[in-house]
Amino acid sequence: MTQGWQSFTTGEVLTSTAMNQVAASTVNVFASASARDAAIPGSSLAEGLICYLLDDNSIYTYSGSGWVINGTGTITGITTSNGLAGSGTSGSVALTLDTDAKGDLLVGTGADTSVKLSVGTNTHVLTADSSTASGLVWSAPTTGDITEVAAGTNIDVTSGTGPVPSVALAIDSAVSMGADGSGVDVTFHSSTAGDSMLWDASEEKLVITGTNGQNSLEVADGDVTITDSLTVSGGLVAPLQINAQTGTTYTFVLADAGKLVTSSNGAAQTITIPPNSSVAFAIGTQIMVQNIGSANATLAQGSGVTIQSKDSKKEIDGQFAAATCIKTATNTWTLIGALA
Repeated sequence: MTQGWQSFTTGEVLTSTAMNQVAASTVNVFASASARDAAIPGSSLAEGLICYLLDDNSIYTYSGSGWVINGTGTITGITTSNGLAGSGTSGSVALTLDTDAKGDLLVGTGADTSVKLSVGTNTHVLTADSSTASGLVWSAPTTGDITEVAAGTNIDVTSGTGPVPSVALAIDSAVSMGADGSGVDVTFHSSTAGDSMLWDASEEKLVITGTNGQNSLEVADGDVTITDSLTVSGGLVAPLQINAQTGTTYTFVLADAGKLVTSSNGAAQTITIPPNSSVAFAIGTQIMVQNIGSANATLAQGSGVTIQSKDSKKEIDGQFAAATCIKTATNTWTLIGALA
């Protein structure tokens, strides 16, 4: 049996038994467990022996039945709760989250308490719900409806109430871009890449970039008036419009400006230039007249109208001959061409 403390007197003979007890009371150092077991005979093993092993740098104590490493304890039991699974009383114990299927959630229900919330249906969302144990619930996403649309400046609303109102945008008053003296560029894009219509505020011009060979500006109806200079750097394609007349009398109308009026009849025809008070042609207007019938056509002066021509001739000279009427003053026209 080992003794925790040995006391010797001067002159006392140290016996082997006493020295063995001293050895048993010290910390013996060994290279390994096998070296320790070879050095200490089994008869000397007693509870309380201590040794140090160099290979694992640990202190061991003999418990009476075996060597036990110092500094570690033994877990005598593990129990789980609140979302953990697994238990044991010895050895390695594996702890896992207490779930049953993919997507399960552990949700806190209070201080150190939780419940398991099973995964919801595809596309459902997690929503707060105080009536459930977890305070959460899986539910289908809520979709809302627009219940009202209010009209703003220059915008009319066809239907302002839901569930899904129909909204039409109508610009019903003047719209300004920028401010007077401080304009902004405005660009309209087409469905073709690179094509656009730009109002260039700094250059004070409208720039239309279209596709070659296609119309970029088309006036389906109505007139176009240019009161300043018109510069054409490319080709100018302006097909001459024709007003074909087959009667024996005809009076110019405003739409004849710039046209060719043809007169075709087997009898003589009279074509009258109306006064400015009736038809206000712009000064400089030109109207061409061609006689394509077998009988000649003659230009007649309306009330207050003066036709100026060489030798005062006003009859177009023969079939397919032509003349041009040019308005030079309010009620004054010049007639030039093939006259008889």
